[in-house]
Amino acid sequence: MKDLHQLAAAPPPGATAAHGEKETLWTGATVNHWFVAPDHRPTFHVVTAGDPSNPVVLMAHGFPETWFAWHHQMASLSTDFFCVAFDLKGFGQSAHPTRHEANYDYAHCATEWLALIDHLDLRAFHLVAHDRGAVIADHFCALQGVGERVLSYVRMQQSGNRPHGEPRPPHELFASEDAVPIFADGPIAEIAYGAMPNPSGTPSITHGEIDRRDIDRMTVEIRHQGAAEGMSASFVSAGFDRELDDRMNGLFAAMTMPVLFLQGRFDPGQHPSEYETVTDEVADGTLEFIDAGHFLHLEEPALVSAAIERWISTIEGARR
Repeated sequence: MKDLHQLAAAPPPGATAAHGEKETLWTGATVNHWFVAPDHRPTFHVVTAGDPSNPVVLMAHGFPETWFAWHHQMASLSTDFFCVAFDLKGFGQSAHPTRHEANYDYAHCATEWLALIDHLDLRAFHLVAHDRGAVIADHFCALQGVGERVLSYVRMQQSGNRPHGEPRPPHELFASEDAVPIFADGPIAEIAYGAMPNPSGTPSITHGEIDRRDIDRMTVEIRHQGAAEGMSASFVSAGFDRELDDRMNGLFAAMTMPVLFLQGRFDPGQHPSEYETVTDEVADGTLEFIDAGHFLHLEEPALVSAAIERWISTIEGARR
């Protein structure tokens, strides 16, 4: 791991953190903010917690989230591990190129992740990814040489080897420019995190209550300058059926590392029955359910942190 102080890049317009800035979160955890720009790649906002000499846990969030979605897990895991979370391209305080300026295809985004970890000199790490972040992570694990560096993969709340159930989120709307004002000014976080009913009448994808402080902070996080346009652009290549084809036609087979499929039992669109045989698709798979909805890491943070810690500790113990 390189000295992050020496990798300073100019924060993207609208960023509110400074390179190297320390922040103490309401959980009591202390994190450090960094801005890193791999050659010819977008600037990433990276947030770390813990001792860099410890095993590394790389965390990739979903929608509508940023690095902050992992703050509970970072607080718990940073005692024994070095946690590295980052804002996806288009989200939070990372760069927000428009859909006309950048390639948001998931396979291409995976190559940008590779440039980022190479720039950080992360030679071996455990990968934890949720929702849309897991779609990119699937492609990332299939890149040449990456599978040897990913010690284990915790894959959270993303469809497996069966089609996504109903209801499905409106990806076409999210990908359209009509979504930009909704993301910029609408109550997207309130609806997603179950604090407000969905105007469409679809059931909430949460099951447990999310702390109001988390909802308020995430609302700020997803409204950084340019993030509404970036989040919409991030859906331009979304498609559950195509993503299923990608997994079944090579991405699952490329997951040679141990994989933990960690799912919320009560997500109304991802039913437990859809995952009965998902572990058969990878070389070394384990399936575990948490009694939570889609945002299990925010709904039941202690249970999710404990599950991830048990998993990674077991992998690390086997490596010694």
